[in-house]
Amino acid sequence: MIRSIALPTATLLLSLASARSQDTDPHKASLEALAANAQKYVDAHNEGNPQAIAKLFIPEGEIILNSGEIVSGRGEIEQFYTDLFSGEKRPRAALESGSVRFITPKLAIEDGTLHVTRPTGEVISHHYTSTQVQQDDGTWLTASIRDEIDDVAPASQKLQPLEWLIGDWIIEKNGLRTFLTYKWSDDGPFIDGKAVTEMAGEENTSSTYRIGWNNNRNNFISWAFDSFGGHIISQWTKNQNGWLLRTSGVTADGEANHSTQTIEPDPSLQHYTWSTRDQTIGGNSLPDGSARVVKRPPNTKAANETKPAKK
Repeated sequence: MIRSIALPTATLLLSLASARSQDTDPHKASLEALAANAQKYVDAHNEGNPQAIAKLFIPEGEIILNSGEIVSGRGEIEQFYTDLFSGEKRPRAALESGSVRFITPKLAIEDGTLHVTRPTGEVISHHYTSTQVQQDDGTWLTASIRDEIDDVAPASQKLQPLEWLIGDWIIEKNGLRTFLTYKWSDDGPFIDGKAVTEMAGEENTSSTYRIGWNNNRNNFISWAFDSFGGHIISQWTKNQNGWLLRTSGVTADGEANHSTQTIEPDPSLQHYTWSTRDQTIGGNSLPDGSARVVKRPPNTKAANETKPAKK
């Protein structure tokens, strides 16, 4: 398990596919035992039990980290996981077993994927290869685990930290009401958004959003287009309180539009603060500002009454 797994705090669904086999498979009992051990590892990891994890290894067992460092022996393995679980929030993980190859009836090589999640909710996935050895009493223990360095989590999992955005929101400020809706995209690993702003006596304006994952920069990226023809591209960076967005685009009048924005969700995830600073349009500076964005309850009469009429 790589050093970066010290960061995960959320959990994923467990998937153990390797234990399935036909009744006539001579390795059926061994496959079931290996699947049970994988379950024990996940349970111990998510319970924060380093002693239970160490016992799944042979006394001389080892973990080969992606840095090349080797954690050797049950004592070091237990200490490795003790350090891992020493944070304010206990990390959680999930294993997805890929294949098992029996070199001999008592020696197996297992390939799979370890899924972990950073405190921000970002999913990190790493392939692993483990050597499993059957003991004299018929049980199986891990002799060695080697982790691959590349993160293979798909973009759809990378977006999990923003899942709290899904739903309906409202901003009410200075006589304006803006209704926002975010949903999972129907055509790819994206979050799609729609905003409609209304003001008494004025024509409604609208904007559309799409949030995706940028593998080149390992961050979120979003695109916004308004009904007048302007657009904004934002690069997202996680900070202590939420996200920092560096935005650049063009207004409907063709003027350059740049700003720094922050999105700071409340711990309840029922409202967040959306702030803009250092904004320039056409080279002219605009005042800094912020708005409180409140989540609207789903399927209630009040929510339905506040939805803007379609144009």
